[in-house]
Amino acid sequence: MSEKKITKKYYQALKKKIQLFSKQYYTYDSPTISDHEFDELYRELKFIEDKNPSFITSDSPTQIIGSKVKGGFKKVRHIKPMMSLNNAANLNEFKSFYEKIITDVSKDTIMYAEPKFDGLAIALTYENGNLLSAVTRGDGTIGEDVTSNIRTIQKLPLKLLARQIPNKLIVAAEVYSLISDFQRINDNLKKSQTKTFANPRNFAAGTVRQQDPIIAFKRNLQIFIHGIIEIDQNLSLPTHSESMLYLSKIGFQTCDLNKKINDINQAIDYFDKISNKRDKLPYEIDGIVYKVDNYELREQIGYTSKAPKWSIAFKFPSQVSQTKIVDVTFQVGRTGVITPVAELKPVNIGGVTVSRATLHNLDDIRKKDIRKNDYVYVKRAGDVIPEVEKVNLSKRDKTTKISIPKVCPACGEVIIKISNQSIYKCPNELTCRPQIIQSISHFASRKAMNITGLGESIIISLVDSNLMNDYSDLYYLSYDSLILLDRMAKVSVNNLIASIDKSKKPNFDKFIYSLGIREVGLSTARILSQNFRTMDELISAKRESLESIKDIGPIVADNITSFFSVSSNIEKIKKLVSSGIEIIYPKLSSNKFISSKSFVVTGSFNKISRNEIEEIILLNGGKVSSSVSGKTEYLICGDQPGSKLNKAKKIGTTILTEEKFLKLL
Repeated sequence: MSEKKITKKYYQALKKKIQLFSKQYYTYDSPTISDHEFDELYRELKFIEDKNPSFITSDSPTQIIGSKVKGGFKKVRHIKPMMSLNNAANLNEFKSFYEKIITDVSKDTIMYAEPKFDGLAIALTYENGNLLSAVTRGDGTIGEDVTSNIRTIQKLPLKLLARQIPNKLIVAAEVYSLISDFQRINDNLKKSQTKTFANPRNFAAGTVRQQDPIIAFKRNLQIFIHGIIEIDQNLSLPTHSESMLYLSKIGFQTCDLNKKINDINQAIDYFDKISNKRDKLPYEIDGIVYKVDNYELREQIGYTSKAPKWSIAFKFPSQVSQTKIVDVTFQVGRTGVITPVAELKPVNIGGVTVSRATLHNLDDIRKKDIRKNDYVYVKRAGDVIPEVEKVNLSKRDKTTKISIPKVCPACGEVIIKISNQSIYKCPNELTCRPQIIQSISHFASRKAMNITGLGESIIISLVDSNLMNDYSDLYYLSYDSLILLDRMAKVSVNNLIASIDKSKKPNFDKFIYSLGIREVGLSTARILSQNFRTMDELISAKRESLESIKDIGPIVADNITSFFSVSSNIEKIKKLVSSGIEIIYPKLSSNKFISSKSFVVTGSFNKISRNEIEEIILLNGGKVSSSVSGKTEYLICGDQPGSKLNKAKKIGTTILTEEKFLKLL
């Protein structure tokens, strides 16, 4: 990365972007960018912080692990933090890591190598040989108790059968899916017109969080154990390799590809060997994890606040193939955004035939100088969404530059450009068919109103039959109209009507999310639901008021106010309420000290986390802002508070320590 001048404003924007992507990945199992793209953004943030240490705040993604877990399962605090791993993106970075280890410790340091599974990290606790609990990694400190679903994994021992079993044993594991099972379940979901899983990792994570263990059982999840977190007696296991042998002997499944490594040449050979095997494996891996084998040496090398210094994940490069762009088409998204799509000469990438790839936007096209008829390198970004990586200029001949059409390819409306953004959109949300279909699909999705049985084909039939013009028509559908649709039998109609009726009491955050406001995902919707007591209050909120809320930036604030300024959107909400929709608003506690007051939280805390403090404030009717201003009434200050403390002192804001705040509750 070039050493260009970086402003603090740019750093803050990058940090917020990474925090959002992190929540999408860890909390909601719905990544919107590839692992490769996320790693690049993270590396950029780390680079900026290395050059500008004064920028670093306690909420930086480099200082914390993962993201906060969502509700639904019991939250459990880990006895020992489940740390993440530092990544090596290329051979030079891996060599630097390895050379530092042998320089700082010993040239004879033994490493342990194992495939990096693309699954879900779990901590398993056994007492007297019996499985007691299974907890997701969560944010590294607090995870979710998913024991009921983990117990359904057939290859996981519920009772350890051996002579020498510790009274208490906690092991680290990775839950994953076989590719064949992932494909089988997705095929069944397609047949039932239900949303499919994006990849095996999402499949595994979604299954682990199923409320019904029977469903988890039928999906045939797998598990590999990859280390001891804690053991309550000395079994003379001085190395990781000996621990893994012990775990295997007492009944745990470990990966047969794991190997001890004596030097860097062996390490590189192992990487190449497993990389060549990758496409033939029955499960997905995305790199190799290398660990110092000896436990004493690990303690000597130490840890950062986020990751051990004695381990690294050396990721495989994105799978890339070369092919030709035969045409460029334009898709209309749910919010009217026009996305260019490369129609490709079919090419095999990592065992999958790819015929289309996203071109993102016009800025990306111009930056990469992509043209129709170009030969391009296409990668499966994070093995999920194919995208054009770069052009093979040596093969360029008789190409055509790509331009955004002047009118919407779906409805013919004149396309507009969003100011200061590389975004073109169709403004015709009322009658543009793709927008209507996708907005209804989003409204009915599991994370929104959770209406089952309303697949895309049924939505298309409803729209084409003029039974629905927008999502507010959903609650006015009748049995008589639905039974006339193709492939809608009596049972299906009754089930759909029952599901529609069941959805009439949504939580406030789910209802906000269902409206499809641009860039308002579940986490933002939740923040809004905690800062506004009613829908009417949110509708009438001013841009300045929205922007003052922590994690609500100017673009999102603009999107919210713009959405509610459109009369048709207000009419839809009124129509939904008239149909019998009863929004369930969060119950606020009655702490009079907090209620209606404005807070800023800064620094790190000992007895309670920063996120927990902010949640207490919101649930008691207070507001949390990201920066100190004249409107800030209280600054809750922990260790290493940074510049916010100085500003608060300067303008006379009341300062509360962690202890003082907790006493006021």
